[in-house]
Order: sequence, then C-alpha cells, then structure tokens
Amino acid sequence: MDLKNKTIILTGANRIGQDVAKALKDRGANLVITYFKDIKEAGPHGFAVQADVSKKSDIVRLTQEAKNKFGRIDGLIHMVAIYEKSKWSDLDESQWDKNMNVIAKSSYLLGKIIGDELLKNNGLLRGKMILFSDWSVLESPYQDYLPYNTAKSAIVGLTKSLAKELAPHILVNVIAPGPMLRPPDLSDQENEEVLAGTPLKRWGGAEEITKGVLYLLDADFVTGTILTIDGGRTIA
Repeated sequence: MDLKNKTIILTGANRIGQDVAKALKDRGANLVITYFKDIKEAGPHGFAVQADVSKKSDIVRLTQEAKNKFGRIDGLIHMVAIYEKSKWSDLDESQWDKNMNVIAKSSYLLGKIIGDELLKNNGLLRGKMILFSDWSVLESPYQDYLPYNTAKSAIVGLTKSLAKELAPHILVNVIAPGPMLRPPDLSDQENEEVLAGTPLKRWGGAEEITKGVLYLLDADFVTGTILTIDGGRTIA
C-alpha cells in the first residue's frame, strides 16, 4: 500500500505509537489518532479524535469524523491496551471486564466497524488492519496477568477470523511484540531477568515495531499472520 494520502486510523499513539505515527506521517499518510482523556496522548502527527474504543458509539463517531475530515478510510492500526498485574489472590470480575473491554472488545468492534468501511472502497485490495497481541501468550504467558493474557490471546484468534471473513479485499494481521521499551519502574534485577530471557540480549526499541507495521502495510500477500518481534523470546 502506497501510504501517500491514505487515511489510517491509529489508536494508542503514545510511547511506541508515537514512533509509528511519525513514520506514517513522513510517508504521506492522513492520520486519525485517537486519544482517551488527554489530547497530548495523540501527539503532533495527525488529526486527533477523542474516543473510548471499547464503546461502539465512540467508534461509529470516530469513523464518521475520519470520513468527514479525509473522505475515506484505508486502514487501521489498533495499539490501545492496558498492562496491569492481577495476582491470583486478588482476581475479581472487574479486572476481567476491564482487560477484555479495552483489549479484546475494542479490537472486535473496530474490526467490524472499520472493516465495513474498508469494504466500501474500490478494487481488489481495499484496506489493511493491524492488531496487537503479545509474544508471551504464544508460548509462555506471564504469571499474575491472567485477564491480560486471556485478552491478548483473543486477539490472535480474532485476527485470523477477521482475515478469513474479509478476504480477499482486506488484509488483517497481528504483531506480537516482546521487550521493546524498558518500563521506567523496572528494577535492575528485573531488567537483567528480561535480558537473560532474550536471546538478542537487548530491548528492541520502538523503531522495530514501526518496521513491522510498515512491512505489513507494504506487503500485499500476507494476511492472518502473527508477526512476532521479540528478540527471540519465543525460542528462549
């Protein structure tokens, strides 16, 4: 996909998302970036729209605002997520609902609503969608993150189902990141444990996710695929 003048909806444009947004903007894309509470989350790289992407009404409004601004929609990159520890002894229904709504339900709603918009475009290839899972749920789910693990696992199945439902006109893929950016509250000991379990012995950096996004936007014969960018964690 030539990104020049293509309209891409990007959710979760903070941290790694900011690098993705800049790269897409540099390639001439029209970016529609969602923010939840603070417009600063959207950054300086696109048209900002406030939306809670776990709510159908907000996604419908987001879609309409994107079309009003740029005339059409050509793609979706859905990066919004939460990552909160949930120890077994503290598990309750609210943690389950929060993770499933923010991660899984939002992906389903965006996939259906944006998918319907992409199908309105002309040609054999009418758009692309990229969702985000986590390397850990593919091989070794994190302990104390049961609701998060379950929601991220759902994204893998959802991606494959969307890819089949929307073929041949819309390509749908999922990126499963590993250790990309060191969290600011990570202790030195925890950092050493991460590096010890990563064959490439380093944090990947936001740019590696951006490379993956650009590859999937460029490739026209890839759908229903899990692109794992994890420094080798899945083989450790």
